[in-house]
Amino acid sequence: MTAAVWIQLGASLVAVLFIAWLVRAMGLGADPRIEDAAHAIRLADEAEAGFGGVEVARDRAGFAAIVRNAEGRMLLIRAHGNHFAARPVDAGTVGRLDKDFLTLTSPERTFGAVTLQLGKDAGVWASRMREVVHG
Repeated sequence: MTAAVWIQLGASLVAVLFIAWLVRAMGLGADPRIEDAAHAIRLADEAEAGFGGVEVARDRAGFAAIVRNAEGRMLLIRAHGNHFAARPVDAGTVGRLDKDFLTLTSPERTFGAVTLQLGKDAGVWASRMREVVHG
């Protein structure tokens, strides 16, 4: 192998390592999860300043959560790319209960439907959602 080939190989390796570092530094390719109730409450407060979450229903896999504040208002938080997005659970939200799963569909098409595996608590949260929606 000639010196030019070694230089090209070395430059290519440096470029690949730099791109890998840059992707990691930007958080691309991450698999964001809601770690626990405290994390979900922080995300709700980031989405709506002063929301003041007091209760959380977190999906077993950690991809989504419902956060309720002391006034009874609720926010649905879900993983969106390598970040999180939140939307209010209100009259425009459609809910469907299927055993241990609660599926919420936001009127905002780009947010889409979110299915949370909540176990035995799914029915409790479906009932709370009806209270918020129907007043």
